[in-house]
Amino acid sequence: MTKKRIFLLLFSACFVFLFYRIYYHPETRARENHDRTRIVTDMKGRAFQVADPIRRIALLGGPTGQVAFILGVQDHLCAVTNTLKMSKLVQEMYPAIKALPGPRTTSGNINIEELINSNPDIAIAGDIDGQIVLDKTRIPVAFLEDGMGEGMEDIKREIRFYGTIFQAPDRAEKYVAFLERVMHLIEQRTRDIPVQKRKNVFQGFSPSHLVTLGGDTFMQERIKLSGCENAAETVTTIGKRTGLHSGLAEVSMEQVLEWDPDILVINYGKPADLYKDPQWRNIRAVRNKQIYSQPAGVFIFNRPTAESAVIFPLWLAAIAYPDLFENISINGIVKTFYREIFDFDLTDLQVHDILLGTYEFKMMKGIKNRG
Repeated sequence: MTKKRIFLLLFSACFVFLFYRIYYHPETRARENHDRTRIVTDMKGRAFQVADPIRRIALLGGPTGQVAFILGVQDHLCAVTNTLKMSKLVQEMYPAIKALPGPRTTSGNINIEELINSNPDIAIAGDIDGQIVLDKTRIPVAFLEDGMGEGMEDIKREIRFYGTIFQAPDRAEKYVAFLERVMHLIEQRTRDIPVQKRKNVFQGFSPSHLVTLGGDTFMQERIKLSGCENAAETVTTIGKRTGLHSGLAEVSMEQVLEWDPDILVINYGKPADLYKDPQWRNIRAVRNKQIYSQPAGVFIFNRPTAESAVIFPLWLAAIAYPDLFENISINGIVKTFYREIFDFDLTDLQVHDILLGTYEFKMMKGIKNRG
């Protein structure tokens, strides 16, 4: 074989390879499947071009996965986080979630090949994950606010942002209206409680029950809204940890004893176990049998999600001041919320499991079992 023929064969092979990469790469094919594009602006103020309409969505933020269901665009999901796939409530609401790729495991850990092969028109992500996608792919990325200091106004802004991205503004406003009605209900019921009679609440996460959310986190506003006080208000916890435990920090047992909270909210183990623990027995919440498991639904409630923004303050207000909410069916409001906002009719057992935190246990157990 002559050198000229070898050269021609090598040239042809390279041409075929480049042709495939350019015209048949999943990212390129995704763009070619659309005749139109539009310009969107993300929550960081970045303007960029996306397909119009958006048909395939990669949601790469754990707490944000529920937004697809709130806006009714779950059928457009092509990739999600592993945590959302492991959510037992999501599996019950939307069994198809089990078959979707889960390229994002934890913050900063993304299987890029799996993400590209899912062929998304857009990826929704926080700072760390979004930058990885931008650096390693040509997939358009909409950055969201993923800080632990997000308040209720931030939640509304985020939902409206998603409503614009997914062209579902009416669904976004429907959620905002529901959130505002619940906030108004709580405020009307708790506004006359004297400061000295407001319940002091400590959230004790992890097996030690000493990991908490401080006064600089989103939880401060939610506890205040419920008519209570955050025992850890003077503690700053944002920036103490990163990744899965961002926004959380550990305090000492001596500090909790000094705070002597009226109510203790836990997310690990059962209240009955803590009642028997001698190192906790002198705390008022233990003496008065006021230990509760934190609710959990589509996602865990120690993150600033749209779901927990509605349910957690209402739940806490009702357990702190049962007399003020005796003619209100919390279970009924939870059912209405999921029916009107998620288009899903909860059973009585599912409501029970949400308010007792059973779904958090099921979710985290599933993640651990997958390694």
